[in-house]
Amino acid sequence: MKQEIILKSGWIKVDKEELDKLRQKIREKYESEGGNKKFNAHLPNYEELREIIINKLKELEEEQNIDIKIQDLPEYDIVPGNTFFRNLLYTNKEAKSLQFQEYNIDICYLFTHSKKRFDQKRFEKKLLEDFTVYKPPQTNYLNVIISSTLNNMSEAEKVSLSLKDKFNINVETEIRNSQTFSKGSLFELYNNLESNELVFILISRDFLQNENCLRELIDLKKSHPDLYLSHTFHILLKDIYEGDFNIFDSLGRSELLKYWKLRIEKLEKNHKLLISDKKEKEFYKKLRTEFDEIKKIIEELHDLLDFIRENQHKVYYEILLNKINNYDEFTPLLPKHTKLHIISSSLELTYKRIKIPSTNNPGKPEFPPEPFYTPRFPASETRKINIPGFSNVWLKDESTNPTGTHKDRMAWEVVIKYKSLIESMKYKNQDSLPQMSIISSGSAAIAIQHLFSLFKIPTRLKVLVDKNLNNGIKESIKQIGCELYIADLSERLLTSDDIKEMTENQNGIDITYREVLDPTHDNYYDWMSYEILREKPEFCFVPFGTGDLFINVLNIVKIEYFNSFVSKHDPRFFSDVNTLKKCSFLGASTNLPNTRLDKLFSSFLPSLDSFKKYIIELKEEYFANERLNSKIIKNIDSQHRKN
Repeated sequence: MKQEIILKSGWIKVDKEELDKLRQKIREKYESEGGNKKFNAHLPNYEELREIIINKLKELEEEQNIDIKIQDLPEYDIVPGNTFFRNLLYTNKEAKSLQFQEYNIDICYLFTHSKKRFDQKRFEKKLLEDFTVYKPPQTNYLNVIISSTLNNMSEAEKVSLSLKDKFNINVETEIRNSQTFSKGSLFELYNNLESNELVFILISRDFLQNENCLRELIDLKKSHPDLYLSHTFHILLKDIYEGDFNIFDSLGRSELLKYWKLRIEKLEKNHKLLISDKKEKEFYKKLRTEFDEIKKIIEELHDLLDFIRENQHKVYYEILLNKINNYDEFTPLLPKHTKLHIISSSLELTYKRIKIPSTNNPGKPEFPPEPFYTPRFPASETRKINIPGFSNVWLKDESTNPTGTHKDRMAWEVVIKYKSLIESMKYKNQDSLPQMSIISSGSAAIAIQHLFSLFKIPTRLKVLVDKNLNNGIKESIKQIGCELYIADLSERLLTSDDIKEMTENQNGIDITYREVLDPTHDNYYDWMSYEILREKPEFCFVPFGTGDLFINVLNIVKIEYFNSFVSKHDPRFFSDVNTLKKCSFLGASTNLPNTRLDKLFSSFLPSLDSFKKYIIELKEEYFANERLNSKIIKNIDSQHRKN
């Protein structure tokens, strides 16, 4: 039997602080559902908000098996009208307090928190009572371990003296990249902490460029996030919030990533030298281990930097030493005893629905994704076709994928990314998922939004298309649920920030430019690459649009060539290295805007020079004494221009 939520009529007065929080939550929830209006004086701008609220309340009623009604008004439209929202979100936004019908405010709370106002405020009060900040009864109750690198010992010592002198705190120090002066592994350190002990980690350029420090921090954050969150306080040194390695700036983050890429390149050069010297297998195994560890660091670096930047339990080094002078100013900065953030039941269902059977077990493939399809390996067939003048030509037929293109595979990786984003919400005070933007000519956008809809990921892909794109494709992009933005993409090369701005997604994520050249980022088309290589071709022709697939195939070739020296191939590798070394890989592209091969043309290919450099290095350095042939052919349709 359904339960009823009865909303009261009558006027209530709400102060500005509470209203501002509610306005922010309404905006976040609205945008997460794909809303993009600027709330101003025009009443029609609030129609979409009302429609989204209606749909979310229907979902809430279904999920919780309830009926939402207004007291004494059984036939009344429970969602407030446009005038109410204009008053709340625009006209009286700066008023110190406002009076509203109580049921209108309750509807807003049900939309944003899935609870009525009274229930939500009682819930928040309970949280404050149960999970308070560290407030020790005595100033010497708190024990602190200051963790730094060897090169930051002087800064650690100054912090230690400051904590002892100002706050009478018990302090120990440890050096994370020193076996002699560290307190074991990072997990061992944290696992032995008492409830009144915290670890103050000095985050610096030296720390973020130290393999041992980063690897252990990444492992602890992923495997024991609650332990890490409840006992960690970050102290940021100047060299990571100013200058070339500023983690709050995209260029600074790129410089850090570049450092680790150069480490990979150095390892590859060492590998080349080992091959020429014909070293023992143990040398290759050691190099392989180091390669895998740095690969893991690069894959996780952006998420870790995001976590450090967004974590409220941090302080700048200079501020801690010079601006914080008493215990009452200091303790609110420290970690709280908090439980995991509770995400909505619909997001929890989405999280559970996204299942990854394995990352590389051909007996448990991940694509096409269950429960909507039956995963298989190979996921698509390779069939023989007739080409005049040739007798043995085979086609990798990706038309059997959910939306008929190989972009479905990339779309699945985007869904996996959202699974990790939902997981991260449990450790942040965040109620909505970031939106994604992409430049697309149709295939990628449709594939991604198709899976968004299937898995009920509460967002709409923001798609930027060229003004000359076929109108039918534009309409298909809109009909499947994407937000469409149109521009002249031939005018200039757009950065990720440009794309996010043009798609009204400044705080979201751009997935147009992926680190496909990075030898560690091989997971967008890794399963497909292994499917291609298992056919043991002599010539392999790959369409080259963005270049993702072509470069990924070469990445897998290189990885398996590397693996051949330690006799440990990926389980999906059903070919042999000697056959691959004889194969010619050709990327087919065009620079003709009026091409029939419209999915291969782009006014700008920002990574093309890097692609070419990578291919040259692959042949000259990695396969120095082998016959690997790979190149990009342009204007393959020069004889087939449209009239």
